[in-house]
Amino acid sequence: MSERTETGWRYTAHYPKAFWVLDARLAWPLLGWLAHLATWTFALALLGCALNAALAYVALPPAMAGRRFKALLRGGYRPPRRPRRRFAR
Repeated sequence: MSERTETGWRYTAHYPKAFWVLDARLAWPLLGWLAHLATWTFALALLGCALNAALAYVALPPAMAGRRFKALLRGGYRPPRRPRRRFAR
């Protein structure tokens, strides 16, 4: 049996596409809508897809966006403190 040259390995670095347009990593809110078909869950799924697409557009991973949001709630930048000594020398 001969080795097939068009194996698809060259596409392994590309992100998977859902519905041929939407990045599949951003399509998780649509699964929530499919689990509970209602108008408000469809609106919530569209909002979630739009938020994830905006984060992908600015190349901000969701974990980093969460840390930045947490820092925003905390009050912005906090410089590091010098650690306290537990025992005197």
